[in-house]
Amino acid sequence: MKRAIVTGATGFVGRQLVKQLLHDQVPTVAVVRSGSSRISLLPESDNLKIVPCAMDHYEHLPELIDDSQGSTFFHLAWEGVYGPKRADITTQLRCIAGSSAAVVAAAAMGCNVFVGLGSIMEKESVAVAEADNATPGMGYIYGEAKHMAHLVTKAEAARLGIVHVWPVLTNPYGEGDDSTRFINTTLKKIIHAEPLEFSAGTQRYDFIHIDDAVGGLIAVAERGKPFHSYMLGSGNAAPLRSFIEIIGQETAPGRELIFGSVPYTGVQLDESVFSIQALMADTGFVPRISFADGIRRTMKWLVQEEEK
Repeated sequence: MKRAIVTGATGFVGRQLVKQLLHDQVPTVAVVRSGSSRISLLPESDNLKIVPCAMDHYEHLPELIDDSQGSTFFHLAWEGVYGPKRADITTQLRCIAGSSAAVVAAAAMGCNVFVGLGSIMEKESVAVAEADNATPGMGYIYGEAKHMAHLVTKAEAARLGIVHVWPVLTNPYGEGDDSTRFINTTLKKIIHAEPLEFSAGTQRYDFIHIDDAVGGLIAVAERGKPFHSYMLGSGNAAPLRSFIEIIGQETAPGRELIFGSVPYTGVQLDESVFSIQALMADTGFVPRISFADGIRRTMKWLVQEEEK
């Protein structure tokens, strides 16, 4: 990879991607929100340029970034990935518009490849919208917005003559994640000796450690087929209960795991949805970190953070 531009560079996935690109000696531009308190989390490097620019102003990126010809543009910026803003329609529509502007800016700067970042919630949202008797929660608005961004950026890329690839990330976790995602919430409950209550856990899930997620993103950028979408996960999807039981075995042996006390109103995705065969065949990517190992590493990091 000649050089890279990364929006959303201070987010969980963005920070780890920037770190890996710099490790690989790729000159990188990190696009961040102006005045973000998280800029200090980015590594220091002569190969890193930080460009403050809010998503609403991506049309100015060609003026702010020099020598971007031939760059790979990773668009990871998104507001409302978790928390109440997942259900805020105005926020999600703004992210769709920002994604469209990102493609236009990438093409104007002479970037070769635009890499978006999809979510497994895209698949769930489409399925729940078409399922009779399903009662989706408001959080599915985020998933549908991601689905729309996929279509909009793909159409814009085709119009502008820039390669488009769209990895669909399952559920990333690992060291450095300070969000309220499921893995973090569960591990913190264990740390604080809180009750461990879950749904029945029959819905199929997949989790991917952040190191593998970043490796997959780079593989898709370098070797993915133009205008293809790739599922980016561990390749070992299973009922959620199976993952929870591994968490219990690895971090809370002997603790009671209470299944069925939390309602679940989503849909069941078929196992085939989670397949990463196309990703492995086209890019050579192979996940390397088992869920048990990733959970042990994540728990160690969280405990260290709690002790600070």
